[in-house]
Amino acid sequence: MKTPGLALTRISRRLLLALCAGLLAGALHAKADNTQKLVTVGPLVVTAEDLEQAVSSSPFGTQFATMDEDDQAALRGDLLKRLVLARLLRIEAEAQGLDRSPEFLKEVENFRLGVLYRHYMDKLREQLKVPDDELMKLRQESGGNSDVFTALKSAWVAGRYKQVRLLTLQKLRDQRHVVLHEERIKPGIAADTVLMEGDGLRITYGDLIDTRQYGNKLPNPEYIKEQLYKRGELLLIADAAEKEGVDVSARVEAYRNERLPALLLEKQEKAWVPDEKAMRAYFEQHPELGRVLGRVHVGQLVTGTYAQAKALRRRIEQGESLFKLAGEYSIDPYGRSHNGDMGWVLEGSGMPQIEAAVRKLKDGEVSPIIRTPKGFHIVTVIERRLGTQRTFEGVKDKVRQAMISEKLRSFIHDLEQKHQIVWHVLKPAEGGKS
Repeated sequence: MKTPGLALTRISRRLLLALCAGLLAGALHAKADNTQKLVTVGPLVVTAEDLEQAVSSSPFGTQFATMDEDDQAALRGDLLKRLVLARLLRIEAEAQGLDRSPEFLKEVENFRLGVLYRHYMDKLREQLKVPDDELMKLRQESGGNSDVFTALKSAWVAGRYKQVRLLTLQKLRDQRHVVLHEERIKPGIAADTVLMEGDGLRITYGDLIDTRQYGNKLPNPEYIKEQLYKRGELLLIADAAEKEGVDVSARVEAYRNERLPALLLEKQEKAWVPDEKAMRAYFEQHPELGRVLGRVHVGQLVTGTYAQAKALRRRIEQGESLFKLAGEYSIDPYGRSHNGDMGWVLEGSGMPQIEAAVRKLKDGEVSPIIRTPKGFHIVTVIERRLGTQRTFEGVKDKVRQAMISEKLRSFIHDLEQKHQIVWHVLKPAEGGKS
């Protein structure tokens, strides 16, 4: 059933769990339809296969089979929301033209070249085989120690790989008639100055160095040469791999689709947090970001009736230990097993009735009987650590993240209104609320 108009930020955990539990049941009792549409985000689709791939590649992928059904459904639900969000951000990135920017196109091209390079060199390494006579020498040198033999063998392969790599590179340079122009690396060099060229190969100074960063200054010439050799090797090897028919288009497309959402967020973050002045202004408006909450080390005894609490408090007044009595009589399982030692409690994290009483107590003083929905409490303060207020410099990163989080919520909400999201298998909750 299609359910349009359900905002990503308002989808209840219950609905997601119901969806994912249904998917899990289907996978257990029938062959999964990996092409099944789960969600449509504008022109993009999230399928059951996308969700399964996300599960298997998540940090919990190896533990997934051992989880109970509720935990599996919860993980699927969280990952499904992330997949939808990623597609939403990707659509907006494309709408803003980020996928056509020179910087992004250069980044994708460098990724493509890197994948081709690694594929070719990995294949080159795999083809290396230690000759039988060399293996015999290595075994003799290892003295029968398998770990030493493995290390010697790896060292031999590494040394041989280095030789083969250099020979392969020289062969490719000769085939392409490559010429280096290292003499051009000198003051006054321009971005379009050619430093390496050959058949179908051309590397300029601007390909190696961000001239906006250095301006008219010349970086260390040795550094430029190092970048030149690396770039030349990358282009030659990648081209050789491509000529052998190596196809990396699927990996490049996957990288593109994963990078665009991050690129959009990077752009937005620069707008949301333009400079330190804006961060300081935000901190002045939200000083609680620098507040380090106080903590109280609490002892507690809980009973089920007022009469029992009154009797036990009288015994404490007469000299008996609250902690000893808590270990015998407390109805709180944790408190009883720990003889009433509740550990350090963060300010604002406890029950209001208890916190109000604790604020009035001196260290070592026993409280009056406190009634809460969980019973009748007798508490004491063992030790306190007062809260502090940190300066802006101490919480700068926290301020930045708070600014981003605040803007991100409204940004995603606006994108949901701009790009239609259709949940194909979610059914509306009773009463039509989601």
